[in-house]
Amino acid sequence: MIDQANRDDVIWLAGLLEGEGAFDLQRGRYPRVRVAMTDRDVIGRAATLFGVSVRLSLKAAPHQAMWHAEVQGPKAEAVMRAILPHMGARRSQRIASILGHAPKTEKTPPSISRPPGLPLERA
Repeated sequence: MIDQANRDDVIWLAGLLEGEGAFDLQRGRYPRVRVAMTDRDVIGRAATLFGVSVRLSLKAAPHQAMWHAEVQGPKAEAVMRAILPHMGARRSQRIASILGHAPKTEKTPPSISRPPGLPLERA
């Protein structure tokens, strides 16, 4: 999975997703990262980094088999956070927008408006 990946794998995944990836909110709420192509080995590597399995879709000839890897929810958030420093401006903006609108998960630290332990109002 992405949290166990080395720097080179994260950079490789960022490059792949920069060109072939799709970032969105599934059902308008849940972060999702998708990638699909005809190269099984490339999708297999991405799926391993996502921590998911590969899916195959077939269409009638002359189309080739399409391999898919998709991750959603907290795993997708982890992928987006890992690759964000390596993405271009347009994709970075899209990822930031998705992470800003996604519901908070247990892996996302809560926002703190004041230092812990201080009273809300001063007397």
